[in-house]
Amino acid sequence: MTPGRMRMSRCDRHHRDGVLSLGWFTPSVSYVPTMHLLRPRARPGMTIIEVMFAIVILSGVMLSLARFGQSFTRAAGNAAHLTIASDLATARIEAVRGHALYGTLVTTFNNTTETSATVGANPPMTGNEGYTRTTLASRTVSDTTDFVTVTVTVTADVLARPVTKTTIIAAFP
Repeated sequence: MTPGRMRMSRCDRHHRDGVLSLGWFTPSVSYVPTMHLLRPRARPGMTIIEVMFAIVILSGVMLSLARFGQSFTRAAGNAAHLTIASDLATARIEAVRGHALYGTLVTTFNNTTETSATVGANPPMTGNEGYTRTTLASRTVSDTTDFVTVTVTVTADVLARPVTKTTIIAAFP
């Protein structure tokens, strides 16, 4: 500091610059406007760019939700068709297992095809239009084994691939 010059405090500098200063509290009103006080205040709200980004993000989210909803609906419909086909195959296998004569399993059930219109379908397929149930049975006999392999395949136009169930029935007296 040079001799003869006094050191100014912050309050003195503000007073010199035209800002009324009361210590820790400095009001925003000045007696002499200075450049830093003439800056425009930020207005509340969003700019057009921010609004456009928000719309783009919201549109992406909405499109994703729509696609998910469509996929979910399709999957639920496919699951219902697969359940019907699986139930038709299981019912047929249970009918084969319940057959009383082991020796006639192959002749009774091999290469049989049934639809909802088939009279005498065992078990009936009424109410399941468009489904076709095919049963294959083959007997394996050797010195140590005797069993029948039964495969039931259910097809329909609404199924992406056929439903197949297989069971093995051992010889019973």
